[in-house]
Amino acid sequence: MMEFKQKGILKEHKAAIYAMCEGAEDHIFYSGGSDRYVIQWNLKTMEAEKVVSKSPTTIVSLCFLKKQNLLLIGQIEGGVHVIDLNENKELKYLKIHKGYVFDIVFIEEKNEVVFSSGDGTVSIWSVPDFELLLQVKIGEGKNRKLAYSAKREELAVASADGFVQVLTTKDWSSKYSIGDLESGANSVIFTDDSLLIGTKNAHLHEYDFTVSNKKEGIPAHNWAIYDLAFNHQLNLLVSGSRDKTVKFWNPNDLSVLKRLEGFKDKAHTHSVNALLWTQFDHLLLSAGDDKTIRVWQVKL
Repeated sequence: MMEFKQKGILKEHKAAIYAMCEGAEDHIFYSGGSDRYVIQWNLKTMEAEKVVSKSPTTIVSLCFLKKQNLLLIGQIEGGVHVIDLNENKELKYLKIHKGYVFDIVFIEEKNEVVFSSGDGTVSIWSVPDFELLLQVKIGEGKNRKLAYSAKREELAVASADGFVQVLTTKDWSSKYSIGDLESGANSVIFTDDSLLIGTKNAHLHEYDFTVSNKKEGIPAHNWAIYDLAFNHQLNLLVSGSRDKTVKFWNPNDLSVLKRLEGFKDKAHTHSVNALLWTQFDHLLLSAGDDKTIRVWQVKL
């Protein structure tokens, strides 16, 4: 039987936290949000190590490129700052989007990064020169979270239009689309056998690749689902919501294993905006509007 408990609460940010990403080592990660600071954290000491960068505007996405030791910082005005962590300086500023850069994903096999934006497009850039390769229009609404499957060579784009567009990473053409969600798609993640989608109306949808692409949806939260995270080693799905809760799921049948909420669980007091599974001791990180990062440990 799995045991879920809190290992600590990290407090350093002065405003809502919207983004987290892994660092160069398993115990290092970065966070950013409305206070415009990117903070480097150490999970061994459970402390903030340093401020890596200060952004001119609110930070909504982060992505770390380990081989190049570069940190990409996505902002609400549509720009992305590329920070060279070796030299502690800005390498480039990428500005093609006219809306929030809600998510950034690195396609390591192709040395390309993808940005999803509130202007209804995604853009693909080469690494390490960061030349724009392609900009693709995906619906009329905001494009929020991205999910990448190296196994399937697919990139899923969650759209506020109420569908998920899946592109093939071979040539970035459209492969298939998942619609009829009855609400905007806020988050998306690949598991081993399916694609999971979290929507604005608090439903969790599963698009099953093993059962003739069957799609099912269940009410999962009381408010919008803002992020999803999947741990392949533990076979655990996690969702975070505006309803202040973090929920652990069995991805095989979408049964709830644990709901973290309220004072008894030392849970978030405001909206949960971002989730991050770490390689360090299978710790899950959740961050939100209460300016904190909660560290959760899962024991088998």
